[in-house]
Amino acid sequence: QPPFKIIDVNKAWVDLCGFSREQAVGATIKTLLHGPETNLEVAQSLVSRLVDVDTFDESEAVVVNYRSDGKKFRNHVRVGALRDEKSGNVTHLVGVFCKLRDDLNDEFYANV
Repeated sequence: QPPFKIIDVNKAWVDLCGFSREQAVGATIKTLLHGPETNLEVAQSLVSRLVDVDTFDESEAVVVNYRSDGKKFRNHVRVGALRDEKSGNVTHLVGVFCKLRDDLNDEFYANV
């Protein structure tokens, strides 16, 4: 259930976002990475799809986030569900961030 807390991050996430593992664990993506140009409609749409655990397998979106130093970056976020083998219940969500070049055409990503 939201808010989804971060339970771990890897070095690539730390390098991309500028927050240490210690700063990230226990926090939420919203509290760490959202800023003035983050499209809250897109972010909320992603979260609402995650909440529907009966039908959710994966979701993705392109969002503007902010590093710890305040520098904004665009990234493609993909979130997938990990399910218990026996019960089929979602036990964890795994998110993958891919930084996008700033000069890419936004229309290409409009339907992601």
